[in-house]
Amino acid sequence: MKIKTEYKVGFVGIVTILVLYFGIMFLKGKDIFNVETNYYAVFDNVSGLYKSNYIYLNGMKVGYIKNITMIDHSARKFLIQIAITSDIQIPNDSKIMIFSADMLGSKALKIDMGISKTLFQKRDTIESGVENGIIDQLSNNITPVVVKLNNVMSHFDTLLVNVNNVLDEKTQNDIKSSMENINIATKNLKTLSINMDNLIAEEKIKLKEIISNVNHLTNTLNNNSNALTNAINNFSNISDTVAKANLGNTIRQTNLSINSLSQILQSINRGEGSVGLLIKDDKLYKNLETSTKKLDALIEDIKQNPKKYINLSIF
Repeated sequence: MKIKTEYKVGFVGIVTILVLYFGIMFLKGKDIFNVETNYYAVFDNVSGLYKSNYIYLNGMKVGYIKNITMIDHSARKFLIQIAITSDIQIPNDSKIMIFSADMLGSKALKIDMGISKTLFQKRDTIESGVENGIIDQLSNNITPVVVKLNNVMSHFDTLLVNVNNVLDEKTQNDIKSSMENINIATKNLKTLSINMDNLIAEEKIKLKEIISNVNHLTNTLNNNSNALTNAINNFSNISDTVAKANLGNTIRQTNLSINSLSQILQSINRGEGSVGLLIKDDKLYKNLETSTKKLDALIEDIKQNPKKYINLSIF
């Protein structure tokens, strides 16, 4: 039995259409041979989400976005229809979360499984949410910084304008002169530093000797610490003895004695009293001298002529 050409063409066309259909479905990420369960989720913002984007559960692809539609004309709410593999059972306290699928910030949906024993039914609406990834957190943190940086740049521009207004030709010349003075001062400091280095190098030996003497003195003090301690204790005992000796009364008595001696010496200087007359009166001195000479002559005459003065009678 021969098959007509028209039948052959029709059969090839049907096969081609089926292959094309399944190919397109496969490219869209749809598994034709698996039964799907449709659910819904409502989001305020669907930026980065597109039809056929995958839906993940603990990192595994379990479905895809089937459709995205606006709920109202102001585009404040969006209804997303999702298709999940039928063998995935979703508790009714689960959430559909938007998250960053890669470091470039591409968006995708994932199922955040709950713990309820009651399950969502086909075409139920699942609670939605947004998970901030690293890129989102960086964006949120960078935005205030960028705003502040813009403010700083605007203030900096204003500052530059003010500086340009202040820095006239005279001010610039003054600044140049100041910089030259600073260079001169720097050179002087450098020269001073070199001289100090040379001085330290020249006096290095003396410094070593001084340090050696200090070390020797320290060692000597350490070696004679006991003797120093005894000396300090003796000095302390002497201080205690002096304190107990009523030194103040002794000093007062000494002052009185010195005052009395001073008065006696003043009286003698004025020629008062025997001692004063002896010191001040020349006649008394001369009489004493004459009497002394006569006494010496008498003693000498007695030595030479004892019989003249001494009579011995023998009975």
